[in-house]
Amino acid sequence: MRKYINMLLVAIIFQAGIYIYFDRVMLVPAANFSQQIITEGSKESPDPQKVSTDQKYCVRLQTNGVSFYTADNRIVKEVPLEEEESVSYFSWVPNTHLALIGICTDTSKGTNITLKSINLDTNSLPQEPKINGLAKGAKLENVAFSPQTNVTYIMVSSKTSKSIYRTDANNHLTKVFTSSSVLRIACLQSVDMLLYDNKQDKSIYSLSNNGKRKMVSPKSGKYVLIGSDKDDNIYIGKLNSSGLVTTVLKGTITGNYKEFKALINPCPQSSIIISYEGKLTLN
Repeated sequence: MRKYINMLLVAIIFQAGIYIYFDRVMLVPAANFSQQIITEGSKESPDPQKVSTDQKYCVRLQTNGVSFYTADNRIVKEVPLEEEESVSYFSWVPNTHLALIGICTDTSKGTNITLKSINLDTNSLPQEPKINGLAKGAKLENVAFSPQTNVTYIMVSSKTSKSIYRTDANNHLTKVFTSSSVLRIACLQSVDMLLYDNKQDKSIYSLSNNGKRKMVSPKSGKYVLIGSDKDDNIYIGKLNSSGLVTTVLKGTITGNYKEFKALINPCPQSSIIISYEGKLTLN
């Protein structure tokens, strides 16, 4: 009986040793290897702004043209560029295969800008907003588009100022205002309303189509505009004394801002993007 108990104890100790070996030695490297794959994979992933919402198409911007590819690297459409043309802006309209491309054309008299629309699902050629006679070196810097109201706001920058333009479904183009203080624009989805920030007073403002303007950021503190989402939520960044964003707040046109994301490492406004779905990305 004692011999049997001794053999049983030896077997239990041996089995426990095997468990400890697998847990302490074999499994830890496997976990580290998995984490390494995830980390390395994220470094090789394409710029999310260049990929359509459903990840079906990706774009490549080159000096001689714009090419659209499928996931298996097959070209589905190409947009050639002339020698005097260059791309200063690109984005996908959320939840569509419609791409917006800001093309700058240099002439002897200045720069012309076209917001070209490329729909990969059809061969339609929609009307394209064109802004002619701009200062040399002007570029299309930012676009805020509302699929629900079919209104597009375009921010054009030059050496000394930035101009905001508005165009609608009838391709009626108007200049909204010109300022040297605007950093970023966005818009609401359910109503025709522009959002923009002011680097002078570090506040965010809204501007309706009837010209009514109001401050929508909290009165205390300094802020920059991050963006808006499909549900008309507004995202703003709270700045520290160095002008870096420390916290992203989420609110509405009526206020009610609450902490959405506290940043471990403060970063500039240009590194923070909010998607149409309300997903925050740090570049």
